[in-house]
Amino acid sequence: MTERPLPSTQNKDERAPADSMRPDSLRRVPLSRILGNDREIVIEFNGADYRLRITRNQKLILTK
Repeated sequence: MTERPLPSTQNKDERAPADSMRPDSLRRVPLSRILGNDREIVIEFNGADYRLRITRNQKLILTK
């Protein structure tokens, strides 16, 4: 038995172009270039501070 893909819940016009979904079309930046030797930084965006940190379980968390 072959599996059929599930129908999309989005209209055809709402879907992102295939090229925008390809990872190779995005700029890649190593996390070490952003954090350096730190495990946490504050990012200022539109007048608000956001914390980007690496948890003890090696997860990346962004909080406001």
